[in-house]
Order: sequence, then C-alpha cells, then structure tokens
Amino acid sequence: MSKRNIIISVVLACLLVTGAGFSVFYYWGSHHLDSVVPGKVYQYSSSLNGEVNNRVMYVAFQEGGNKALVSQDRTTVVNADKSQTDFDKAYSDQTAKWEYNVTKTTLTLGKKEDNQLSQWQYNKVFAYGDHFTSKDFYYQIAKGGQGEVKQKMTFKEIK
Repeated sequence: MSKRNIIISVVLACLLVTGAGFSVFYYWGSHHLDSVVPGKVYQYSSSLNGEVNNRVMYVAFQEGGNKALVSQDRTTVVNADKSQTDFDKAYSDQTAKWEYNVTKTTLTLGKKEDNQLSQWQYNKVFAYGDHFTSKDFYYQIAKGGQGEVKQKMTFKEIK
C-alpha cells in the first residue's frame, strides 16, 4: 500500500468514526426523555424564528406518577418539589388538574378544567444535560380547536 492510500484510509476511518459517534449521540439524545422528566422541575419558554418569548412557565413532574404542577410562579413549583406532601398540596390547590405522559421521544401535557381536556404534545424531543427541546408541538384545546405549532420549546431544569 502506498503512503497516499494509507493517508486516505486513515482519513476515511476518522470520518466514519466521527459520523458513527455523532449518530449514536443524536440517537441517545432523542430517545431517553422518559428517564429525564419524572421527578424534575423545568422552566419552559418558546422561541420563534430565533426570537425568544419572554413569557415563561414552570412545571414540576411527579416522580412515579403522572401528575404535573404548572404555574407562572416559580416559587410555587420549586417548593412543591421539596416533598411528595408539598407536591400533593400544591397540586390540589391548582384550579386545573394537569397530567403528563412521557415516552422516549414525546411529552404530552394534559390540562383538565371544568370537565374539559386540553392537550399539548411535544414531538421529536432532544434531551441533553439540564434541558430538552422540541421543534414543534401539537395542541388540542377544549372548545378552542387544534393544530400544530412550529415553534421551538425549551424546557430547562431548575433546582
């Protein structure tokens, strides 16, 4: 084998290893949402065409259950995460009852209020570090319609 062929082989091998590594990382990041959501508290916000929406919400996901606490008040959600008793009290104080379902790739939030159900489903979620993002979501609002929103949602874990 000539020196040129050896160099080409090494470069191709490096590209192959890099591509395989990126593929494994992407697959891992997009297929483990169910292990990062339960029992955590997140701040979520949206951005459209690179412009960040200043309105944020906070959500605490129950560990070992399907209840969620959603509020614009960070303190309420953070305090609810201190113990199961605190979570249960804050959950019962909500006017609407929130529940969630999480799979390896999607998160669905449901809000039940006055016997009406509204849902938001975040698809193609990528989780890495202390946050996860979704590039779009579907919604179904009780007595309000349904559709798809192509807007990036970011859920950042808070302590």
